[in-house]
Amino acid sequence: MKHSAKYLSGIVLGLILVLSAVPSHADDTKKIKVTIPFDFVVGSKQLKAGNYVVQSWGNSGDGALLFRSKDGGAQQIVFVVPVENNTGYHERLVFHRYGDEQFVAQVWFMGDEEGYELIPGSRERESAANHAAADQLAAGQ
Repeated sequence: MKHSAKYLSGIVLGLILVLSAVPSHADDTKKIKVTIPFDFVVGSKQLKAGNYVVQSWGNSGDGALLFRSKDGGAQQIVFVVPVENNTGYHERLVFHRYGDEQFVAQVWFMGDEEGYELIPGSRERESAANHAAADQLAAGQ
């Protein structure tokens, strides 16, 4: 009986050591902190100029992004598709400007080989139809 108790406690201790050595993936969320100096549209929502955190959202980390103001007053979830990186590996947000409206078009996380392109909402499609071409703006590093 004493041997089985020692054996069992050895197994439990071994499992604790093994599980504590496994790296935690709870904070592997891709994230950008950015100051956007102008009002902008993300998805279907108009957001004010200010400090924002943009991070991957959902179980897989791909397919959706969460835009959240630093003060927690505004947030928006948008769907994205991956795009190839051909302009360097620094983090940034790319905006399309139609007239006096800026729309988030792409998000690039530090060191990633792929970026994320937002699926244009009806408001952006309408603005694009009413203006000849979009100017591109970037915010970030």
